[in-house]
Amino acid sequence: MYFNQRKPYKKALLDAHHSKTSVDQFFYFILIPCLNEEKVIQATLRDALRLPGQKQIIVIDDDSIDDTLIRVKETPGPIMTVERKLPNARTGKGDSLNYAMPTIQKYIRDNHLNPHNCIVGVIDADGVLSNNSIYKLNDAFINEKTDAVQLRVKMKAPKKVLQTFQDIEFFTINHLTQLFRSNLNAVALCGNGQFFRYSSITKKLGTAPWGNALLEDYELTLRMELHGLHIRYIGDAYVDQEALRSVKKLVVQRARWSQGGFNCWKYLRRIITSKKMTTIQKFDTYFFFFQPVLNLLADFSIIYLTAHFILSHINNPEFLFVAIFALAVVGLLFGTVFTIIYLQELRLNDHAKLVINREDVLNIKFHLHRIFFAIGLISYIYVVLFFSLIISIYHEMIGQNTWAKTKRI
Repeated sequence: MYFNQRKPYKKALLDAHHSKTSVDQFFYFILIPCLNEEKVIQATLRDALRLPGQKQIIVIDDDSIDDTLIRVKETPGPIMTVERKLPNARTGKGDSLNYAMPTIQKYIRDNHLNPHNCIVGVIDADGVLSNNSIYKLNDAFINEKTDAVQLRVKMKAPKKVLQTFQDIEFFTINHLTQLFRSNLNAVALCGNGQFFRYSSITKKLGTAPWGNALLEDYELTLRMELHGLHIRYIGDAYVDQEALRSVKKLVVQRARWSQGGFNCWKYLRRIITSKKMTTIQKFDTYFFFFQPVLNLLADFSIIYLTAHFILSHINNPEFLFVAIFALAVVGLLFGTVFTIIYLQELRLNDHAKLVINREDVLNIKFHLHRIFFAIGLISYIYVVLFFSLIISIYHEMIGQNTWAKTKRI
């Protein structure tokens, strides 16, 4: 499917800076939730301020103990701050985002804005939108049937192999998944780069659309689908975010995501009986819900079968070595294919001048040893993420639902 659509996709990329609508067609509220983000927040604000069009940036501070608020207040521009204080702070990203909604409602009323033309977006404190994002969002929301939009996600300046893996995962694998989901009308929102039309969301979901799941973006996706709202995906504009630099942080992050998926199981009965969700959307959700369980069973099966195979042929070391080597090479096929597509995607986006930062595409000039490491990590990352699944199941069983935020380096 990817290679069949490559030519029209390439043409769309080359046209990515053109818009069918006026740049001031919509008014954007850009929400930036923050908890101890002094190291990145000013750069994020400056990048957001450079975006064209009408906008109001709202920084939601979740009782930071560093100089986040000082950095925000030092930055001139259409920036507002909403402050949460303990014990009513640090209760999850969804709660934090909901806390800003009354401020948006008041701003719309006081400035006599048309709620239908007001767009609410979310970017992380390290997020940067590509310079054509507003144009592509305008083109999407000019369609009256579009209620929400998810931008493509990319890792910022991935230098280490672990960061490159995350870039391939988001910029390529997740991108292809979203393109496939677009054909099924089952696009999923991400925590970074999500935008929705204020009027349609508040009409259906109220002024607190986000839930309290650890995976608040997917919970919002389910809430929208349960109310028949339409989510679109944009692949020719993207949002940058920092990649994790340590395996430990990656395991903790993915454990939170897995547990967030378990949190969303509370919607299962409503999904089964829903008249608004399509059959395809329902099956997409079922697969998402049960994927961690299937992955866990697959991991245990691989461990068992590998151990059984080794013990069965322990007396024939030559055959054992050749067989394991052959299986390992076959296992690298998955990583090889996606690494090749990733390099092609970098070249296409670079040629279309969509690159936010030149270092975002430094992997175009991949050194051979890094290619091999990246391919191996993509192919066998399940070995590492196996521990994330175990942690998430354990936390869910003991009722631990605290938000484990990744600290900035």
